[in-house]
Amino acid sequence: MSNKQLKKTMEDLNIKIFDLIKYIDPSETGKYMKFLVKEFRKKHNKEGYTNYTPVLNDQNYLDKIRKKCKNELEDRVVEYIMDVLSDTNVTNLQVFDELIRTNKIKETDIQKYDSFEDIEKVIVEYEENNHEDNIHEYEEIYRDDRWYIVKPLSYYTAKIYGTATKWCTSSRDTPKQFYEYSKDGILLYIMDRATNNKWAVHWAIFEGGKEEMSWWDAKDRRVDSIQVDIPFGIMNEIKNYLHKEESPNIKYFSENSLINLKKLLKLEKKSTEIRQYENLLQDTIGEGLDLAPEDVFPTWVTTPTEFKVDELINKTLEYNYTLEAINKGGIPQ
Repeated sequence: MSNKQLKKTMEDLNIKIFDLIKYIDPSETGKYMKFLVKEFRKKHNKEGYTNYTPVLNDQNYLDKIRKKCKNELEDRVVEYIMDVLSDTNVTNLQVFDELIRTNKIKETDIQKYDSFEDIEKVIVEYEENNHEDNIHEYEEIYRDDRWYIVKPLSYYTAKIYGTATKWCTSSRDTPKQFYEYSKDGILLYIMDRATNNKWAVHWAIFEGGKEEMSWWDAKDRRVDSIQVDIPFGIMNEIKNYLHKEESPNIKYFSENSLINLKKLLKLEKKSTEIRQYENLLQDTIGEGLDLAPEDVFPTWVTTPTEFKVDELINKTLEYNYTLEAINKGGIPQ
């Protein structure tokens, strides 16, 4: 079926702005339409929608999609579509297409895939078998016939166990958030193998003390712990581990994982976000990584101490859920 034929079968998606403006007309005869269209077009032009020139990053695939839009109206609709599909899924589709075009996967018929989750599994399988820098490192916190709890200690592991979620720490688009959360606290993934449901918990550590705890569902929505559908016994396993652990995840990274982080620094050298990675490396120098400062920090870096990653991670946490809240009954039965 051609795209033209497909379009004819999808009348519900053939949306026209004119038809949407009709909903605003309070009359039953459409007598306000000429006025509404005139005012819409006037304001549409006045606000600069037709001369839309957003600041976009040519290196970002999602921004490349948005650059195809002719005006801000199109851009807003495209952003909505990508939001519905999820940025991760849209990016994964581009990776999937690249694997097909380079003959890296066997099944190339997209109609054989039932969902974005199937596409992600293929990508993960390819990465697992073909990426020389893949390091599958983690600490197993708990396991039984149904529940599995791990502490991811490499970006690759975070992607594997974060498959079919929208967690920023498992994003295939960038490892930035994984390293930030690993540096600034304890990150655990909780998996219910009976339902394939997943949860992530992060307990931020600032200046040696535990301060902020956040729970996230598979759609990367911040939730209260009482909303987490985990049995009391499993929640106790998580709580007991978090109470005992005093160090952030990055303290347990292997030398190879830290070397991968160094490689990432070099690859992202031109990025404005590179300072975040530099600070992460600075904090891990001497923690089992035998590298001279001049090897770790490129010559264009002036003073690593000028960067403040703590402020960055603090901004990503929307609200606090503290130890006091847990002790006051925040554990679901």
